[in-house]
Amino acid sequence: MSSCTYTRMWLESQAALKELLAQELPSQPPRPETDQRLFFHMLATLFLRYTQILRCLETCYDQMVHPQKRRVLQHMLDGVMGRVLELKNEMVETELSEYHYMDDVLQDLKLTPADMEVPIPKYFVNQRAKALKERQQVLSEILARVEPSMPSGVSPSRPAMLHDEAVQLVQMAERMRQGRLRSKFMWEIRRDEERERRARETGAKELDREQAAICIQKVWKGCLQRRCTKLERQREMAFIGMAPDPKASGLSAAMLRAQLGEEFRRLRQADYEAEYQQALVSIREGLYEVEGPDMREEMKEQLRQWFIECHDLTGHFPEFPDEEIGGSSILFAEKTPEQVSRQDPGWGAGASEPRAGEWKAELGGTKSASDLLPFPAAIWGNRGESDNFEQRYEPELIKAQKRKEVEKELRLQVRGRDSAVSREYKGPLHLAAARPGSVAILTQSAPQTVGGAGHSQALGSPNPRSPSRTLDSLYEELVLQGILKQAQRVQLADYTGDFCYLGTTLRMAGIEPTPSVMDIRQNIALYAILRLGSPTLHEMAPLVKSVLLAGPAGTGKKMLVHAVCTETGANLFDLMLMHVVFKVARLMQPSVIWIGNAEKTFYKKVPKEEKQADPKRLKRDLPKALKLLKPEDRVLLIGTSDKPYAADVKTLCKAYERILLLPRPDYASRYVTWQRLIKKHGGTITTALDVSALAKLSDGYSQGHMARAVRMALTERRLLQMPKKPLRAGEFLQLLAKADPVYSEEEKTLQVPG
Repeated sequence: MSSCTYTRMWLESQAALKELLAQELPSQPPRPETDQRLFFHMLATLFLRYTQILRCLETCYDQMVHPQKRRVLQHMLDGVMGRVLELKNEMVETELSEYHYMDDVLQDLKLTPADMEVPIPKYFVNQRAKALKERQQVLSEILARVEPSMPSGVSPSRPAMLHDEAVQLVQMAERMRQGRLRSKFMWEIRRDEERERRARETGAKELDREQAAICIQKVWKGCLQRRCTKLERQREMAFIGMAPDPKASGLSAAMLRAQLGEEFRRLRQADYEAEYQQALVSIREGLYEVEGPDMREEMKEQLRQWFIECHDLTGHFPEFPDEEIGGSSILFAEKTPEQVSRQDPGWGAGASEPRAGEWKAELGGTKSASDLLPFPAAIWGNRGESDNFEQRYEPELIKAQKRKEVEKELRLQVRGRDSAVSREYKGPLHLAAARPGSVAILTQSAPQTVGGAGHSQALGSPNPRSPSRTLDSLYEELVLQGILKQAQRVQLADYTGDFCYLGTTLRMAGIEPTPSVMDIRQNIALYAILRLGSPTLHEMAPLVKSVLLAGPAGTGKKMLVHAVCTETGANLFDLMLMHVVFKVARLMQPSVIWIGNAEKTFYKKVPKEEKQADPKRLKRDLPKALKLLKPEDRVLLIGTSDKPYAADVKTLCKAYERILLLPRPDYASRYVTWQRLIKKHGGTITTALDVSALAKLSDGYSQGHMARAVRMALTERRLLQMPKKPLRAGEFLQLLAKADPVYSEEEKTLQVPG
């Protein structure tokens, strides 16, 4: 796809966004909606429409290469994600539930359930690629210092084996090899004897060479005919779109070209960004050298004229405006001397000073395209880019941006704290003409002291429990103690399942549906990944500091924790040393603090076997540590628990703002999960394997049970036998039956904290 295509997608998304904003902010405020269903229907419609816009903007941002467009587009992307999170918060408050079902809304908008899933921007990890690489190097260095004799990531070797043990091991292996050969030889002898016995009993004559050749040809021709018929049927099914093309190995040529094109665009993004950063410096220096002298002289002339006009009007020389209200920059705005004079009633001691936003609006004038954040797509769409086919940076926009910075710097130099021009008029003539009371105001300023009572304590001083500790030393200690861990490479998309297609129908019938796997995945993306991935979003959106994942063993709680870290590039802390962990987590944002078996911290009654470990030692400190987290701290506490009923519900809900139940998978999710797991481990799904029956009979088992059964069944030897012996459902069911299922009574107890 070309850059024009992504620009057109951007313009279409911008038009849809304008329409939504006009709908949400009408000229006359609408009447409050009293019907809860209609109000939720409105929120769900807005949520889905913003999600579609977010999906389109994320694609544009991921593939656009123009550095200035991508900066403006990221502001829009963060804004739309923030609105999606606000609507999610409103839907939770409306339905008093973390899970929402929008079947009727999807039908009205002609969307599929897959369209309601919030996309995860790829720039979350791409922007942290350098930091992640550095972190991996630091981890390797720490592990290398611990085990200097072996490479990083390699477990220590076994101790040297004694000579007698080695000889015994070799003899054992040789006897086993001879036993296997003897067994195969005896099997061949018995097979030949059995054939001869059957031939004697049936009275069959021994075939000559011609008859044997005819028999072989008959069998072989039949095999070829059946193979051709099967291949033709596969081609026919592939032609009508009911099966993949048998000729295609993996991705098609068109898909491979598209994938390579996307990767090439990302490489161009990095190159163009480096050029843009260099241009920011070089263009600013050029403006300072070429246009700087003329700007300086023009500012001096304006200041001189302002001093003269104010003196002629008021009879004395004025002061410079304070920096809090804009400084001398307001002198260059289109204002009368009365408006900028201290003696003007609108700027007196009793009058309120203009706010920073008002002054910025008055002084901004006509903004460049790079500064227009609300609706910039129209400007870029109307801009002629026929001479910028490669979509590199535009120097004129950089000049417009850097010219303001140069003007601000020169203005401070011209003013120079009442120097330069001010000294020309604040001389003896000024002192003689001014009133006696004004001399002290104009010539004296309050002494500025450096230091003071609070100056000795540096900002962000080390914790009293860890004085004089550097970040590197704390980092190394957490790694060596196993608290700071390397997250597994797991994507959120690997948590597979299907949607609940009857959620709205069940709720209308008064039945609360069980959350599906896709509902869980949606909430993890909204509550954890989007907030941790974007600093702006984490600071501006409704704050979520902690999430509890409750569910039976094997339902994917730990997997989701690792997926959050993978999608956002966050550090993973296993909470033990609380004060050190929270301190390092704030310094190394984004961070995820994980508490396994979260119910132990809030036990109703500590079991006798765990009293010595004192699991409730964090009960008092954990809420205090969470209160210290500010909106700008991208730190999320995630707890996992398979026995939340063992904890005190009141204190557990106070510590965790969001509690998500991870139930056992339903039929649709089990069907999708079986397919993914079998293909992931090298298996092939044929007509001999009834996946539907397998999903039906595995009711009650979690994703962990299913994954374990697939790993045990699809051994290397079984994969080699698969062409001659296709997979069957019984192979997995036999292994699945060895595990204990999740009973419905256990699920009911898990729903208590929610």
